[in-house]
Amino acid sequence: MYAQAYANNDLAFIRWSYDQKIPQCLGFCLERIDKATGVATILPAWVGFENQKNEQWKARDTSIWPVQKFNWRDFTATRGKTYSYNVIPMVGTPGNLKQITDKSLHLHTNEVTLSPGSGNIKAYFNRGIISTQSVSHAIEGPNHTPSSPKLMTSIQTPGNELRERLMGQIKDALMEIIQEVKTKGGECYAALYELNDPELIDGLLSLGKKLHIILSNAGANGDDDPNANEDKLPEDQRSSRRRLHDAGIDITDRILGNGHIGHNKFLVYVNSQGKAERVLSGSTNWTYTGMCAQTNNAILITSPELAKSYLDYWKALKADDAEQGADFRTNNDEAHPVNIAPTKIDLWFSPNTTKKTKPASNPAAPGDMAEVFELMEKAQKSIQFLAFQPGSPSILTKALEIQQANPKLYIRGAATDAKAVSDYNTSLLANESNKIDTVVAASNIKDQFAYWEQELLKSSNFAHAIIHDKIVVIDAYGDNPVVITGSHNLGYKASYANDENLLIIKGNKELANAYVVHVMDVYDHYRWRYILQSSPSLADAYHGLKTTDAWQDWYFKQAAKSSSQTESKPKSTPKPKAKPAPKPKAKKAAKAE
Repeated sequence: MYAQAYANNDLAFIRWSYDQKIPQCLGFCLERIDKATGVATILPAWVGFENQKNEQWKARDTSIWPVQKFNWRDFTATRGKTYSYNVIPMVGTPGNLKQITDKSLHLHTNEVTLSPGSGNIKAYFNRGIISTQSVSHAIEGPNHTPSSPKLMTSIQTPGNELRERLMGQIKDALMEIIQEVKTKGGECYAALYELNDPELIDGLLSLGKKLHIILSNAGANGDDDPNANEDKLPEDQRSSRRRLHDAGIDITDRILGNGHIGHNKFLVYVNSQGKAERVLSGSTNWTYTGMCAQTNNAILITSPELAKSYLDYWKALKADDAEQGADFRTNNDEAHPVNIAPTKIDLWFSPNTTKKTKPASNPAAPGDMAEVFELMEKAQKSIQFLAFQPGSPSILTKALEIQQANPKLYIRGAATDAKAVSDYNTSLLANESNKIDTVVAASNIKDQFAYWEQELLKSSNFAHAIIHDKIVVIDAYGDNPVVITGSHNLGYKASYANDENLLIIKGNKELANAYVVHVMDVYDHYRWRYILQSSPSLADAYHGLKTTDAWQDWYFKQAAKSSSQTESKPKSTPKPKAKPAPKPKAKKAAKAE
């Protein structure tokens, strides 16, 4: 038995395990213990037992509507605080549940702090999933259906409660280098793909002559349109560009031809002595949809050596004249190794191939993707990832190859590209695998039923990105984890055709922990919705908590088949002792997320 908690800046993730089924257990009550005060808050739940209702979508305690699974995500924790968690089996019948009297079955986790991290590397994640019941209720329109216009109005309006909730701390991360220039002096060098958010534009404009920006092209609908050109830019994108020009900002318009995009999203801080010190990268476009209506991450790294490599690349972009010429490509064909002890980083820039377009057959492996594939092949315990539309070959095709060769390796992922996910799982089924949820596609609840209202999958009919992260985490709980992140879409096409940056970060356990919490949060959210879409009818779908202890049977059958393929704690992580749960000073969580 064990219970373990993990956290990043946005949420806490708790998982636990028991050696055998608990008789009469209808689920678990979860309590969050605030380290500073000792107060225990009973975590909320919104879904009750079968044949019950929650028409007003009001939270109940997990002592009343318990958790019928062996992991949970806490979205109601306060950023910056330190917590531990109690996991308490609840026995009895619906409406008459009590804590199990055997205290040895009450589990207690380690402490976690909701933080972007310590040291020279900090990671930030937004809460950009809009296919949630919380969002559907917040933007409810006629007939209890969610309204896309309401959503778009909310996320474009500074200070709007829904905007603030969905973007979390991602705006703060994007603005940090801007604030550093304003408080410490120095200059900011930016390479961006999309720009339309009013607060971010104002932040850039506030730097005046201290800002140097390369602003590339996005398509009419944004979201990584490969056929983007200046004429197709949406009006808000053109307006943002005009504002920068009209303000006298040092701006370079990098408009690439069809099939190529300037896909970077990075900033470099250069101090008042002219020395590069810090860099911001990640997957987040500088748009209101990028911050609020897609899943994204941002990473801030303090390293003069790394920042100088980014600054040199920025200067090469500016000198390239939007041709992605031979010299520019040649300069990108090797990794830039950086040591931030004990962390090691390989930094890659794109395009880094001789040819400007990926050949239709037998394309040569770009150097960056060759390193990514090699690291995936060396995985000992797990590969977990998020992707948008990586194309082929990509991390999806490589993960499939690896899983077919090693079925016991723990592989989980989620992507926007529904066809690529379907092809992946079809191939597994053809090889007699019974898993249809190793990799899942972004999905939503399409029709109202039971406890659930209809959900939006994306912000508008014109949007493409849903999962927009580009992340691979390898052996997250091992001694030498790997985190792969940046703007790169994690397929060959990006290396051949796009301006990109890719960070391969090795040996940083804290960072791997933060990223894998985000990956599993997104995966877990979409997994059930993806399975729901494959159901022949809603009658077969989950309609609420089960009223007997039979809900546990599936979990223990899966564990019996192969403990390494369950979603319990990997063997590589030492199992902590199950601690007795402290007696709580019960306090209910008031706010639903």
